[in-house]
Amino acid sequence: MTITATALPQLPFDRSLAYINGRWVGGSTGQTRDVENPAVGAVIAAVCESSAGDVDAAVQAAHVAFHEGPWVNEYSGAQRRDALLALATEIEQHRKELELIESINTGKPIVDVRVELDDTVDLFRHFAGYADKVEGRHIAAQTNARLEGYTVKVPVGVVGFINAFNYPLCLLAWKVAPALAAGCTVVFKPGPQTPLTTQYFAHLLHETEKFPKGVFNVVLGGADVGQALVDHDLIDKIGFTGSVATGKHVIRSTASTASVRATSVELGGKSPGVVMPDVDLDRAAQLVVSGCMSNAGMNCNALTRLWVHRSVYDAFVPRLKAAAEALVMGTPQDERTQMGPLIDRRQYERVLEYIRIGREEDRAHVLTGGQPLEQGIPGYWVQPTIFSNVAPTARIATEEIFGPVLSVLEPFDSLEEVIRAERKSEFGLAAGIFTRSHSDIARFTRGMRCGTIWVNNYNALYSYLPFGGFRNSGFGRELGYESFDGYLATKAIIDDVSF
Repeated sequence: MTITATALPQLPFDRSLAYINGRWVGGSTGQTRDVENPAVGAVIAAVCESSAGDVDAAVQAAHVAFHEGPWVNEYSGAQRRDALLALATEIEQHRKELELIESINTGKPIVDVRVELDDTVDLFRHFAGYADKVEGRHIAAQTNARLEGYTVKVPVGVVGFINAFNYPLCLLAWKVAPALAAGCTVVFKPGPQTPLTTQYFAHLLHETEKFPKGVFNVVLGGADVGQALVDHDLIDKIGFTGSVATGKHVIRSTASTASVRATSVELGGKSPGVVMPDVDLDRAAQLVVSGCMSNAGMNCNALTRLWVHRSVYDAFVPRLKAAAEALVMGTPQDERTQMGPLIDRRQYERVLEYIRIGREEDRAHVLTGGQPLEQGIPGYWVQPTIFSNVAPTARIATEEIFGPVLSVLEPFDSLEEVIRAERKSEFGLAAGIFTRSHSDIARFTRGMRCGTIWVNNYNALYSYLPFGGFRNSGFGRELGYESFDGYLATKAIIDDVSF
């Protein structure tokens, strides 16, 4: 098997730079960070490392843009709507370059990236529709007829975003589109492994000539840059996507600064799926494998913990094995490729260590996979891996691996048994059930404490439906009106009409 190294297209901006206050600027540290193509493990770019001073400059620019600039002080909601629509058109017109850059920088199959670009364009158009529909309420006086009460909704202010590496452009749209529609200004830090499409996005936003300087800013780097953003007292809200441990640190940090600020965190998951005996087993096997192995398993909501009813366990597991082994792995830009590599060596080694734990400590049976793709293949490739007859309390069944590893648990007999077990989980992001029984669907959807529950499908997400979790999966919501409303604050106005 041969993996081809695809070259980046010529970019219309200096890909080493950050974007602050409407200008491309280098990091004041003088240091750079290498960006890889994970399919071949080769460096494709070097980007600047922003400093705390650069973060301060970006936040100050966003602060001035919010309090003194026209974005919310002079622009109507309709003007913000039209700016977002123009940005969506720019993205659509340059989608081929964005798709190629995203595929090269992340290792995602190009066919998957195309779907993500569809979603990105849709997200900006969807949230543009909210920009001119910010509404308050009139509240009749309850105790004093002279007093009139009403509410107004206002943007929360300057928002600092810290993004994950796994969906660089799509998750950017999840965050930035509703925030800008609400009238906020933004400082955005992409995942350090995958900054290139964020930079391209900043270029396209600049090219529209519809966004005042300072409304959108990009800083580049790792944990130190994220910490400087979280700690800045002029930030009014932090939006974070990433690991549970880092998310908890972000929450603690925002509470310990001089000014407490709003926080929304979308963290990890160990999402369960349930296969009941009344379904098409072949179709269910395909959906389970897709739900787990999509994006090489690097999904917070990946279906990684599978319950199969005892009556169909022996018939279903071979179908699952066949579906996983049929996945096509290869050069991500090849139209036939269905699964790509892990993002970097650190994640590659983490996943292989969990596979070792599954074999040796959890003593689970490797149904398929369990190895690097092939000896001598460059890059960070791991075979789709399925363990069977896994104890529900095993480490591979309870800890987030963030790779193409599925734990098929010991067979179960009743749906109540599954619901009771899952209520003990530290996570609550997503779940799925495959059944034709309306009563089983009702029991499962009512009994599970998860932000998203899929019935006879998996991984379907839409701009108009909220996404988020319970417990260690975080709080706050992305997507839907709930996301837009999260970037607004409510003021109550009490007016004495007799004065």
